[in-house]
Amino acid sequence: MMPKLPVLFLLLLVAVFSPGDARKVNLQIRRHVPKRFGSRSHYHHDPRDENLMTMVLTVGRPLKLTHLQFDTTVADVSLSICPENLDLENEFPPLACYNASASRTFKRFTANTAQDVIKGETFTFITKEYNASANGSEIAGQVGFGWPSLRKYPGDSYYPKDLRSVANLHFGKFNESIFGQVVIATNREYIGMPKQFLTQLTSLHGITWEVDYGAYSVECDRVGSLPDLNFVTAGGVVTVPAKSYVYTWEPLSNGRCVVSFEDSKAFGFGPDWYIGIQIIVDYCVTLYWQDPMITMTKNAWNSGYSGCHAG
Repeated sequence: MMPKLPVLFLLLLVAVFSPGDARKVNLQIRRHVPKRFGSRSHYHHDPRDENLMTMVLTVGRPLKLTHLQFDTTVADVSLSICPENLDLENEFPPLACYNASASRTFKRFTANTAQDVIKGETFTFITKEYNASANGSEIAGQVGFGWPSLRKYPGDSYYPKDLRSVANLHFGKFNESIFGQVVIATNREYIGMPKQFLTQLTSLHGITWEVDYGAYSVECDRVGSLPDLNFVTAGGVVTVPAKSYVYTWEPLSNGRCVVSFEDSKAFGFGPDWYIGIQIIVDYCVTLYWQDPMITMTKNAWNSGYSGCHAG
């Protein structure tokens, strides 16, 4: 019988962590400056940002430190398996794959599934053939924390609890009850919301739609005067400041900066409300591997590799 993975809940908590606690896994932030911008279709940031959220886990016996992408919009765990005919010890830069042939606990089940020990627990995962052009730097696989309906293959999954207790949204002059499902999606670079809310938010604060770029934008120097976006929950307030939802790394060709808001029905993946990577930048997120929870604490520094996300 396949061992069961712990059920994982997303909680808004303030917690103090012990530095030596082996159960926790911090997420790392990898932000790239985009080399080019979108066309007249919907604006998006650099595609490499899809590998933004990563975690380092021990895989196999003997233990091998492996970088995996953390994603709440899928529900499968997958590893890219290294080719067996390569001298992996002398590959430079190292291949972004898992060397299954070096693990005595690795077991192949089918062409698409296998079993090994990850973080001290044995479970089944999806295997993928290594593709050098498709893999991001150091990213050897993916850990999906999405709902079971997103699962592509039968097997174990993690099940997060979304922010269903959200009651109000505050954005400067805008203060409305939403009573909606708000999902934290780690591979989304936007904050998605229904069109009627989006129209009110942007019109109240002079945020305009750029037809040529397919995005909302604002003068870059207004970052300091724009209000925070606050989601009020039963457990507290989740805040996204302007410096996180206004993309100031590189302005558009017209000198304005993209505002990371979008119509969730037109550009989203299902939920009416979702928060992208902005919330992960502003909060320290810690996974407790054996315990059924994620904890979030306010981050004091959110540029590049932040202090709490660095290890």
